[in-house]
This record gives sequence, C-alpha cells and structure tokens, in this order.
Amino acid sequence: MHITHRISTTVALLAMAAAAVAQPQEFATAKAAVAALFPNQTFVEWTSTAGNWNGDGVQDLALILNEVDGPVDRPMEIRLVVLAGKAGGAYTPLSASSSYCMAQKFYNLEAKGTSLWVTAVDKAEGDVSATTTLQFRFSPRRGDFELIGKENVWEVQGKEYGRSSVNYLTGKFITYERVKGRVKVSKEKRFVVPSLALLNGFNCNTYDDGVSP
Repeated sequence: MHITHRISTTVALLAMAAAAVAQPQEFATAKAAVAALFPNQTFVEWTSTAGNWNGDGVQDLALILNEVDGPVDRPMEIRLVVLAGKAGGAYTPLSASSSYCMAQKFYNLEAKGTSLWVTAVDKAEGDVSATTTLQFRFSPRRGDFELIGKENVWEVQGKEYGRSSVNYLTGKFITYERVKGRVKVSKEKRFVVPSLALLNGFNCNTYDDGVSP
C-alpha cells in the first residue's frame, strides 16, 4: 500500500513538473517579451493592434517590428509578432515570424474575430496606391496562426486598377478588373492548396503561395 501511494505521489509530481515546463514564460510588458524573443537583436515597434485571437477573453497584441542597429552588410529585418495577453496585464509570446514582408511605405494591422489582417503599403502617393494584405487566422488545434488568404491591389485613380486574391482554404485564385466604374472578376482558376503556412517561423521570401511558377 505504501509502495502504491509512493508511486502515485511520484507520478503526480512528475505531471506537475511537466506542466510547469510546458507553461510559457510570462513577461510584465510587451517590450520585455520582445526582448526575450530576440536576445541578440534590437527591435522597435513600427505599428501594433490589439485583438482576442486565441479566444480566452484577454486582449492579445500584434506588432510589426523593425530591427535597429543591425549589421550594415545585410538588409534590416522585419518581424510580425503576436503576444498573448494574460490576466493582470502580462504577456507571453504566442507566435513570431522569421522574415516578414517589407513595406515600402508603412503597415496596417487589423483584428477581425480570430483573424489578423496585415497590410503592407508599397505606394501611397497622390492618386497611386499599391498594397499587399495577408490574412492569418488563429488555429486552436495548431496553437498558431495559419495563412489563409492574400490580396494584392494596385490603382492609379481614374486610369488603372488591378486586384488579385488567393484563398488558401478553397484553392482559388481570382483576378479582378474595373470596367465602367464597376469591379468584376476577370479570371478565376483553381490550384493545389499547399500546407497552410504558420506564422511561427514564417518567411515572406520563401513561403509557397500556391500560384506562383
């Protein structure tokens, strides 16, 4: 009986220890969480937005970060990071990209339900605009954000208009055009859906968009 009790106690202690190891570290501020993610680099916030992506009722934080004081022999690094908010105002890292897409002008972040919309604005001068938007959606099963959509829009006001969208859930690629002031589908094709890319470790330069040659 003593042996059985001792075994049960040992199993319980091991389970508690495993749970403690699996528990992600919490940080008092978002800045401290970012510093812990990148101990050998210095990143500053470009823009951010809040949303409850993981559905726990506590506001999370998404940030576009750009590197400062990096080596001059390589391009500045951009990262997309999401921090999970914890009760009491602390944060724990939820996901972080590797090399995120460079924006020539600025970024917009928007939270819509469990989705995070990230828009890179490449042109915004007078009547000319060009943007690329990636839609990430949080997957509780995978504990990370999956890339489920992409949209490119370019426009010269009153002269030219182009738009293309990729849906990674349905495997559909659509291009649009504007005719007599109305936007309509100009081409639609199917493609083999690749495995959904995850935000953790996501590299904008190497991910398979499913439609490029």
